[in-house]
Amino acid sequence: MISKLFSRTAATVAVCVGALVAAGCSAGTTADSGTGSTGVLNVGYPYAPNDLDPAKINAAMEWYADLAYDPLIYLAPNGRLQPRLATSWGYVGADNTQFDLRLRANTEFSDGSPLTAAVVKSNIDYFRQAGGATAPYLAPIQSIDTPDPLTVHIVLSQPDPLLPQIFTQEFQAGNVTSGPALAAPQTMATQTFGAGQYMLDTAATVSGDHYTFVPNPHYWNKSAVHYSRIVVHVLANPNTALAALKTGQVQVIQGDYSTADSASSAGLTVASDPEVFQGLALADRSGTVVRALGDVRVRQALNYAVDRQKISSALLGRYGTPTEEIAMPGGDGYSATHLYSYDPAKAKSLLAQAGYANGFTLPVLNYESFNTVTQAIADELKAVGVTLQLTNDSDPTQYLRDMDSQKYAAYAIGFGSQPIFVEGPQLFLPSATQFNPFHSTDPQIQSLYNQAAAAAPAQRSTLDQQIVQRIDQQGWFVPVTTQPVVLFAKSTVAGVQATASTPSGDPVEWHSAS
Repeated sequence: MISKLFSRTAATVAVCVGALVAAGCSAGTTADSGTGSTGVLNVGYPYAPNDLDPAKINAAMEWYADLAYDPLIYLAPNGRLQPRLATSWGYVGADNTQFDLRLRANTEFSDGSPLTAAVVKSNIDYFRQAGGATAPYLAPIQSIDTPDPLTVHIVLSQPDPLLPQIFTQEFQAGNVTSGPALAAPQTMATQTFGAGQYMLDTAATVSGDHYTFVPNPHYWNKSAVHYSRIVVHVLANPNTALAALKTGQVQVIQGDYSTADSASSAGLTVASDPEVFQGLALADRSGTVVRALGDVRVRQALNYAVDRQKISSALLGRYGTPTEEIAMPGGDGYSATHLYSYDPAKAKSLLAQAGYANGFTLPVLNYESFNTVTQAIADELKAVGVTLQLTNDSDPTQYLRDMDSQKYAAYAIGFGSQPIFVEGPQLFLPSATQFNPFHSTDPQIQSLYNQAAAAAPAQRSTLDQQIVQRIDQQGWFVPVTTQPVVLFAKSTVAGVQATASTPSGDPVEWHSAS
């Protein structure tokens, strides 16, 4: 999923602060606006939505969906699953192949139409065929029954332990839309038809510049609606966004770690959480292109050769977190057990044992947003005799195409935090279509993954950790640091946080601090 791969701070289109004034946010709407005195909250976001259709919107643009669409199940910042449009849910039986949802009674969408089991079934069917990033997560669904107006019964063709998470706002499939909108799906591209706290005011919206949301008059829990208007301003340039925040033209922004110290010095709230691990993927694990990578000792040597603490501190300061895992700290599959300390002498010893005492040259596909980390890794590996031969791509589509070509034994990677069950088909299983170009396989990883798919949550957590540890032991990747997502806010706005569960923050949680 492209939105989870690349850093969300890579936007490059500058937006003039003056555009905010034209959008109706003047100097008179300062720090107190949106905190109860006017009931208006102005926020800055790096992206305009590619599409407002819940089945097609890019996950990096989730604020727009969060405001208008209540999910079936809510993933709270603390990681707990909470009732929203579904009041209860659970697997039937013990193998994670049947799943039931019980819907909230007397609930309406913003167009006044009712929430029913039939509408939810139609939404799931629509998500499956719409071609968006969520569709693969719903592929195991074999059938959907609606035994009564408020019950949805799902049968899967294979075990899937993550349906509760898939039906949250984070994986989007929980963001159901109204029946009338589904009958005219073209309308969903530019309007909202959710059962969430707000709905888009198209008359007060200028596409690509600012998007105005007003309360949904049919929302089932009106006490949770904190503002009479929320305006999302597209501020792609991090310095422009910070300037708008400092002057009070907006009260919350998705920021950038490069401006976080400046924001903190200005007395702003700074919330951050690791979201994307960055490093190298040693993709040619059978030694097809570069024979050396077919030896696990070589892959382990490359991991020992990198000073993660030094790179993380130098490039990201206090907002970076050194890591040797594909899992995020506090996230799914993460383990506090450390396998690789910085030990260049051991790296050289392992290389010598594998027959590469004089080192070797490793062709690496690089992407420009990862360049500083890649160059730092190159300097570290050069000290143990391994030379990175970099081919640079600046276009993400070309980067993904070149990655899949099997021309490069390794590639620079930035991959966002996701449950291990979801990461498998994307990142490390042999069936992964994009990030495992040589279709590497390991019987132990596959066995653990299959066990985790059918396991109860407590057992799955342990199995997920074992998967991550096995991947580390095999040296399939050289993770180095985690890049954070960062939020900045005025002190007058409470509830602004970035966590492992909701790294980009959740605007429906924000409210007046007074």
